[in-house]
Amino acid sequence: MTSQGLRASPEGIRAAKTALIDKTLSQYKLATALGITRQPVSKFFAGEPVSRSCFVQICQQLGLSWQKVAGLPEDLASEATNKVQPNSFDLDALVQEIRQKRLDKIQDQCSTVQMLDIAQAISLVDIYTNVSFLEQLTCQQWLEIPDLLQNFNSPESNLKRFAAGNHQRKLPGLEAVSRYSKLMVLGKPGSGKTIFLQYLAIACNQGELQPQHIAIFLRLKEFAEDAQDENEFTLFKHITQEFINCGIEEQSTATILTKGKALILLDGLDEVPLEQADQVTREIRRFTQFYYKNQFVITCRIAAQKYRFQGFTEVEIADFDYEQVETFVKNWFVAVAHHSREDGEATGNLFIHQLNLPENQQIRELATTPLLLHLICLIFQVKAEFPANLPKLYEQALNILLFKWDEIRGIIRRQVGYNLTLAETKKLLYQLAAITFEQGKYFLTQEKIQQLITNYLVTLPNLHSDTLQLQPDSETVLKAIEAQNGLLVERSRLIYSFSHLTLHEYLAAKNIIENPQNQTWQTLVTHINEARWRNIFLLTVSMLPNANEMLSLMKYKIDMLVAGDEKIQEFLIWLYHKSLSVSTSYKPVAVRAFYFVCARVIHTHSYELERALVGTIAFNPDLALDEFLTSTLTCAVELNFAVEHRVNDALIIDHTHALSIAFDEALELILEPEFKQEMQKLKKQLPSTQSHHKKFRLWWQVNGKVWGDKLRTLFIKCRNIGYDWQFNKQQIQLLQQYYDANKLLVDCLNKTASLTPLVRQEIEGTMLLAIADLPKEIKNCTQRP
Repeated sequence: MTSQGLRASPEGIRAAKTALIDKTLSQYKLATALGITRQPVSKFFAGEPVSRSCFVQICQQLGLSWQKVAGLPEDLASEATNKVQPNSFDLDALVQEIRQKRLDKIQDQCSTVQMLDIAQAISLVDIYTNVSFLEQLTCQQWLEIPDLLQNFNSPESNLKRFAAGNHQRKLPGLEAVSRYSKLMVLGKPGSGKTIFLQYLAIACNQGELQPQHIAIFLRLKEFAEDAQDENEFTLFKHITQEFINCGIEEQSTATILTKGKALILLDGLDEVPLEQADQVTREIRRFTQFYYKNQFVITCRIAAQKYRFQGFTEVEIADFDYEQVETFVKNWFVAVAHHSREDGEATGNLFIHQLNLPENQQIRELATTPLLLHLICLIFQVKAEFPANLPKLYEQALNILLFKWDEIRGIIRRQVGYNLTLAETKKLLYQLAAITFEQGKYFLTQEKIQQLITNYLVTLPNLHSDTLQLQPDSETVLKAIEAQNGLLVERSRLIYSFSHLTLHEYLAAKNIIENPQNQTWQTLVTHINEARWRNIFLLTVSMLPNANEMLSLMKYKIDMLVAGDEKIQEFLIWLYHKSLSVSTSYKPVAVRAFYFVCARVIHTHSYELERALVGTIAFNPDLALDEFLTSTLTCAVELNFAVEHRVNDALIIDHTHALSIAFDEALELILEPEFKQEMQKLKKQLPSTQSHHKKFRLWWQVNGKVWGDKLRTLFIKCRNIGYDWQFNKQQIQLLQQYYDANKLLVDCLNKTASLTPLVRQEIEGTMLLAIADLPKEIKNCTQRP
């Protein structure tokens, strides 16, 4: 039976218009408040028929009796009232009546969020960022470690180096709610599960989502506590009591649930105390099966999910992508930092710009988790830049995940399996990170990681050392760490990794700090030439209370990399003497670095000097001249290669123009008459760069190599630069390692504040020197084992 239409009487229309003015509403605002279109509102005020449900809803919003507005006689009004619940055509009116009575309750429950280290509540709609889901849980993927490593090494992900789930298509959160009537939303700690449910409740309450349903939002932890006090784990009674508090009778509540008119949002299954978990789970299963017509969304931490409910689709909240990070950040600086919209977006743009800089790769990884992105925003707002002391940021992130996030929400979880204290849990994580990083194992089987946990457990005092007895406990510890703080994540079936490579590296570095032994440092410096250890060195040096010994060991190890290669030692001797021949106020090490890079440019056929090791050097005539000479010789070498290998004409033209420009720049700076005269002679021998490119190619085929040899000989004679060192492949690789290791040493020097001036001066003064050129006391140190 369909609902019969009602129309307002003339007296009812006048009363409605008066009420509209009294409430300072327009017809448009009235429709918006009710979550309906404007058309039925316009018809209502025009005296045209409107569906019974809309008619009742409009009158209730205006605070009027719908019977009086319709002009119904008292006996008919009474009869209509008595038929509201028994007749199905009045169900919509009942829904709208209850929605109206619960409007304030849902707003109070869900319209604000309490954010970490923020004193005041923040408006949900101001901070909310749309989430996406993975329809296949990462922990249920059938991937092997080589598959995961392939994703891990992919250069495509610019936000994080762990690329779990990136190959999946992501489903927008609201689309998932529309598609599935029973949804289990799983996610890591701080991934935004609760805020998502609150958003659903508010959207439903405002008619933007499921406008013919009533939002019911329950925190399962609070339900468990109340049920425990009353010794009655009944969701129906819990919901009924809440509805009674809003002036809704029990029979009305039963009708809504039986007819399937509720959007029931159950938050935080993982937060239910362990002693009540089974009872709460049984009640959820019973309730969802009995009132199956309703729509349900349940949230739980992904690793804490032990129960599966019949008919529910499980999805996993995906990490933030670039667009979500950008949206969250811009909202954050308006809603949380209380900037104006214009200033907030400007600060957000600055944040995003800095986040995308290469040196902030590690911070970008953390930013994919909403909770940690909030922490980064908190820190950024102080100085409008990211912290120079990254270990402090990582320690805060670690503490948030380990205990602080639960603590501020009043959630008490059991200690990690085997009753490990917080300090013991951290030490376990340090050791797991150090051992696995040392082995290059970013992904481990559950069996392997449990063995490592067992190895740690047997070292604890007052614990039984029977391995067979400890093995089950190692699984308990693993599952507890995974569920309670998300630092270990199941990336595929029975394969684990740390949640972020950034935190893996930090924990490994902390293990070195917690074990300040010479042997530990000696082991670390053996990795000085391995790129993947770069962050470990930087973190370790920045955390050491005294970095003298560590940096001295690094310097010694770097010198030893090339100590046994005679040709490289000869090259470094030239480097030393060349740097002494230049008149400049810069530190000798900066000048040596400059000429080291010049030599690499010629040998690697690159036009540009890499400034990473050189640093910033202002204009100096000698250095500028040698830089242009280096570019000139490099262009000549490149032309030889291009002509010999018959590359396309466009590239030949590019090399020719670059050669002409570098040559002219060098000529402008040459002061010695003889050198300048010889350079001009060589320049005249070149055909015009404006001539036909085929003629230039033919000229270079015949004369280019001889011309280039003359150029090189002239540079060596007049400037002691431009040697062809004829390094073999192995020596080139060794020089690259030596160069990269020195760059790392410079970065470590810049990161630490605990290095004494004398040691700093000694290290800087002896960088990029051959063993023969080292001071006697330093040279003697190279004999150490």
